[in-house]
Amino acid sequence: MEAMLYALDQINSDPELLPNITLGARILDTCSRDIYALEQSLTFVQALIQKDTSDIRCSNGEPPIIPKPDRVIGVIGASASSVSIM
Repeated sequence: MEAMLYALDQINSDPELLPNITLGARILDTCSRDIYALEQSLTFVQALIQKDTSDIRCSNGEPPIIPKPDRVIGVIGASASSVSIM
C-alpha cells in the first residue's frame, strides 16, 4: 500500500506525465478475514453503482468530481488467496 501511495504521489506531482489528471486510490482493509473481505467488496461494488463519494475529500476539503467509470481499472486483492477469493 505504501508503495502504491508513493507511486501515486510521484505521478501526480509530475505535471508533464498526466496533465490535468489526478490519480487516487480507495483503500479497504480486509483485516485478513474472508467474511470481512466479502463485506468490503460489496461496499466497493455498491459505491460504484450508487456513486457514493460522501466519505471522499480532496486535499482542499472539496468533494471530488468523480465520473462514474465504465469499468473498474484495477483491483489489488488481499495477500491471502482465501481472502481474495471473496
